[in-house]
Amino acid sequence: MTRRILAEDIHVPSFAHDVPGGYPVQVETSPGLGWDMVIHVFGPHMSSPRPRVTSRGTFMPADYRKHCERLGASLAYARGLVEADGLRWRSDAPMRLDLAFWGERQCGDLDNLSKTVMDAGQLHRGEKPGAELWANDRQIRSLSVDWIDVEDDAAWCQLVIRVRMLQTREADIPIAAARMTRKRVVEARTGDDPPKRAKAQEGATKARQRTRKGKA
Repeated sequence: MTRRILAEDIHVPSFAHDVPGGYPVQVETSPGLGWDMVIHVFGPHMSSPRPRVTSRGTFMPADYRKHCERLGASLAYARGLVEADGLRWRSDAPMRLDLAFWGERQCGDLDNLSKTVMDAGQLHRGEKPGAELWANDRQIRSLSVDWIDVEDDAAWCQLVIRVRMLQTREADIPIAAARMTRKRVVEARTGDDPPKRAKAQEGATKARQRTRKGKA
């Protein structure tokens, strides 16, 4: 039975930043390559486990919570470095996320490994440690996950996180534009017949009123 690699077993490059309460990190900004931030985390990997259900409630195991706190501290530190470099981070924006886990032995399914990262990145500021790369992991609109085999866990184990903030896509049509659209639809259906147009507009108004009553 192989022992799970620990944080103290991992070789940390001299150029990495030591993070109080977290794992060492190295941060890059690569806007030319399409990424707002690239984070190298030199720490062990852990899959998101199933919640434990007891008579006192449902909770996650203590070692998983501790790992998320340490990873969250590293991500919070990375965000701070990027903001100090002049990038305004919008934690409410939709995100594109690319994850690469480097390790000698794959220690879990990729979906559970990525869930751990999304949980850690969701820890809000004001909590401890408070990364808040995204306010909610539902903001992850695009996700790519890879496992990269290496010959020696201690020498090469790391997590590479590439994050890009996407343009906000508004689904709702502005009210004025929506009214203009309805007007053009009525005109197209009725042509130049004023009585027919008036009747169609009245029907559209009643339909909107019914919709509003249904929502109320």
